[in-house]
Amino acid sequence: MPDKRRRSRRAAGRQSAPSRTHGGFVGKLVVMLAVVAAIVFGVAIFFRVNQIQVQGNKIYSAQQVSEISGVEPGDNLLTMNRAAVAGNIYANLPYVKTVSVGRVLPDTIVIKVVESEIAGLVSSDTGSTWYVNAQGRVLGSSLEDFEGQIVELTGFTLVAPSAGADAVASEGMEDSMDAALQVLSQMEGTGLIGMITQIDCEKNFDIRILCADRFEIRLGGTDALEYKVWCLQEVVDRLEDHQVGIIDLTMASEHSVRFIPWE
Repeated sequence: MPDKRRRSRRAAGRQSAPSRTHGGFVGKLVVMLAVVAAIVFGVAIFFRVNQIQVQGNKIYSAQQVSEISGVEPGDNLLTMNRAAVAGNIYANLPYVKTVSVGRVLPDTIVIKVVESEIAGLVSSDTGSTWYVNAQGRVLGSSLEDFEGQIVELTGFTLVAPSAGADAVASEGMEDSMDAALQVLSQMEGTGLIGMITQIDCEKNFDIRILCADRFEIRLGGTDALEYKVWCLQEVVDRLEDHQVGIIDLTMASEHSVRFIPWE
């Protein structure tokens, strides 16, 4: 009889073990949920936008950028859709070339913009004139508060231009527009851009660049463009201020660069 009682107690102990295991799992789950709830509550309460910093702006005021961004004081800092904020700015401020949005805990949004510093003046197919940046974005039909360099782009026209939209060339002129934008973009990071007044891409294999009354640059095509621009800088740096003429970068003769003085 005692043996039967002992076996009965052991069996009862084995049956109660799953109950203790289940109870422990539920307890851990409750603790985890409580921790998650605390984190969510903390994020909702403490990480709120209190400051909006705008950096890199020259044409647009910090207030303009902030208002267009759609960010409001009190917005949640950690759950904010930064891509949407950047998209609002880029879509509504044509002079903005690039934009990035960052967070600085506990309460600051940092908006960094890079604005266009070069504007190409282009005719449309209806005869009106428009400005585009080196990336082919239409800036508008007039420039306000723009202090950058303006370069006339010829050899193509635009179709139905609209501020903030991508430039579209008239049919058959797409290659000429692409060539002009390539040259404009390549010149943008050099000290030469301040000299350039016109880029003529009517023949995209025979691009002509005018630097006021000082130089006519014969570029040829856009092949080896980076190297050609480097050569151009070297030539200009070596010329005296009084020297004027043609700089031949077509490299048709023994891959050499020639300077031909005007008489």
